[in-house]
This record gives sequence, structure tokens and C-alpha cells, in this order.
Amino acid sequence: MAVHKEVTITATSTESWEDAALNAVERTDTSVENLQWAVVQDQSIELVSSDSPQFKSKVKIGFEVKE
Repeated sequence: MAVHKEVTITATSTESWEDAALNAVERTDTSVENLQWAVVQDQSIELVSSDSPQFKSKVKIGFEVKE
């Protein structure tokens, strides 16, 4: 029987929301094994300065827990 766990990660990018979501998955993949899926839950823009907005993506990531 497989057991799964979910974590919620928020990541940023100066390029796009998609890039921020991929950053979340890639960073999580470096410390968690057996990633199974990811769902973007929320997106926003941090307006620190009008010249360089920060795109934020909140991503729920699921992975299988080893026995």
C-alpha cells in the first residue's frame, strides 16, 4: 500500500509564475525523493520595485513516503 505526503512550497522568480512554480518543484526535488505531482494553488506579484516585480507561486507537492 502506497502512502503519500503533501507539502506546500512558495517560490519566486523575476521571469514568470510558471518559472516560480518550476523553481518550487526543482528545489523540493533536491531534498525529497519520489515526487509524484504538483498543483499550483496561488499566484501573486510582489511589487518591491516597479522595475523588477517578483512572481510568486504557491505549489502543493505530493510525494510517496517510503516504508
